[in-house]
Amino acid sequence: MSNKSIVIIGAGPAGIATAIQLKRYGIEPMILERNEIGGLLNNANLVENYPGFPDGISGPELVELFKKQLGENGITINFERVIELEYNDGAFLTKTDSREIKSGIVVIASGTRPKEIPELSISKAAEERIFYEIHLIRGLEDKRIAIIGAGDAAFDYALSLSPKNKVIILNRSSQVKCLPLLWERSKKSRNISYLQNAAVKEIVSESDGLLLSCTHNEDPIRADYTVIAIGREPELGFLSDGLRNKFETLTNEKKLYIIGDVKNGIYRQTAISVGDGVRTAMEISKQYVVGSRDC
Repeated sequence: MSNKSIVIIGAGPAGIATAIQLKRYGIEPMILERNEIGGLLNNANLVENYPGFPDGISGPELVELFKKQLGENGITINFERVIELEYNDGAFLTKTDSREIKSGIVVIASGTRPKEIPELSISKAAEERIFYEIHLIRGLEDKRIAIIGAGDAAFDYALSLSPKNKVIILNRSSQVKCLPLLWERSKKSRNISYLQNAAVKEIVSESDGLLLSCTHNEDPIRADYTVIAIGREPELGFLSDGLRNKFETLTNEKKLYIIGDVKNGIYRQTAISVGDGVRTAMEISKQYVVGSRDC
């Protein structure tokens, strides 16, 4: 079993900012990340509200800058999936897919997971062509991609994929929920089409792609790939039942911190997450005892 004073779960903007600020105080946390550094930033077409970039910056470019700053600060990311987080006998026990880590403080910056469409039927053969994020398919060219959803993420994904592909956005209602500027930019793209009142009921595989059956559409929509972007929910599935019962007490005692997208609901913004991380590190530094430094 490993021993660490502080464990950070998640290496998105919130977790990264926490680690960098802690390092400024001479505190070395252990950061655990199950997928990729940067979280949802890896999908972002253009980040326009992060100070310091007057012309905006793409999500992947900002992630590369984060990685560079981590490296220059000597901060290592441990790529491990957290299976369970417990709290017993005055200490946390973080169980990953490779080990167990004991710590006095845990910062949960685990972000969100995508929502699925409960009434949507997906054939087994179609699953490999369906995605919930786009960083894995950014390199596609000359494909037809269907995006299910009508919020910021759906339109942002469309703008990211449309320069080299044909994209159709499928909205189950007639109400567009994205930022007006995303809607206007999408309307100007020749490669983006939009269909409202098109609730997708079934996705099946055909020889060279997918067939999407929608309400109010007699003929199925053909696509090479489908992206589902109908919203996200907090990623907290690794919390033990015992910890859930102590959740409020531990946060009040400043032993457990929940930061970034995992707690911010619709306010999922890089700038907010970074602020959460810096503040959390500053709060931790006030209670950090020199004698508790990492073993």
